[in-house]
Amino acid sequence: MGAKITNNSYTLRSWRITLDRLAKETGISLNDVAAYIDAACTDGAPGFYIKMPRKRSTFIGVGMAFRQPVDVINQWITDYARKRKLYVKDVSEDLVWLYLINANLKDKSGSINYYQRYEAYQSVAYAVFRERWDEIRLGLEDTADVEISLGQADYGPEYDGIKAFVAEHMDAFISAYAKPRTMLDGWLRQVISTCREDPEQTVINSLNSMRGWLDDSMINFLSGDCSTVNVIDRKTGKKSINIKRMPKSRRKYISMCMALGMTTEDIDPFLEMMGYAPIDVSDRDEGRLLAALTEWESTHPLQRAYKNMHFKNDASIVLSPEEEYRAVREMLQLRSDLEEIYKSRGYEFIYV
Repeated sequence: MGAKITNNSYTLRSWRITLDRLAKETGISLNDVAAYIDAACTDGAPGFYIKMPRKRSTFIGVGMAFRQPVDVINQWITDYARKRKLYVKDVSEDLVWLYLINANLKDKSGSINYYQRYEAYQSVAYAVFRERWDEIRLGLEDTADVEISLGQADYGPEYDGIKAFVAEHMDAFISAYAKPRTMLDGWLRQVISTCREDPEQTVINSLNSMRGWLDDSMINFLSGDCSTVNVIDRKTGKKSINIKRMPKSRRKYISMCMALGMTTEDIDPFLEMMGYAPIDVSDRDEGRLLAALTEWESTHPLQRAYKNMHFKNDASIVLSPEEEYRAVREMLQLRSDLEEIYKSRGYEFIYV
């Protein structure tokens, strides 16, 4: 492949080395991979080789074409794409990809292009979820004992595997993302509780009153029920069958964390719980952010004391009500402070 590199970053060079190595080891050419995922070629080279892919599905397809396991594909997604790794509790998309990757590995004949079958398998997965959800709501049986009867006329035996896979993970859907959402809920409750102690100093007394510090999309996300993947019907207040699609943008999660006053020490654990890689110093934008967060942290010790006291249960720390309020005020000012730091250095602040 003699295609010209249009991006001289270390990431692109590393990605191309990975592709060249796999092509040599497997005997599968890059043009074969392009045909497998239906990717366009320019000057004889696939687009995913000339520049870094932006979509997770491209990394998935390339991995499946080279018959790579889930852990390798997940490593590409987090390291190269800076996106969330495939998560079995995400019935909206990832569950089906995980099934297809594993089915592709087991199919020694290689006669089926499982990557191109995604839409069909997703339809079956959603149908199974709907049937199981109805059974759970009616309380007919324990989900583990419910026979999957759906659509024998509509879905042939080739879909038996995905049906069983969805059924096996049904209970996991109910608590999808519960751990990171619980962390956020606890964080919010503490911040709002501190603000309520000093109503003369702030208008914050609920999540909705935080508009201005949080944008509408953040408030919508944070107001959801962290214990379910189902959408709450606004008219009835009941959980509906519709699947709540979790935000996929890592940058948006980082922005939301900073809007809540989180710095690197707080953001990295949250990203890892959500299936993302931590903030990466080797990335230009994230290295710049890491430096700014470190600088801000060093000049705002009170907010760290507040976090250690409330979120790490450090009993040795004692703060007055006034100090606690000042700490929260610092936290909510974080994004604005960082924007000023960026502006003073001629950088664009991309986290607003």
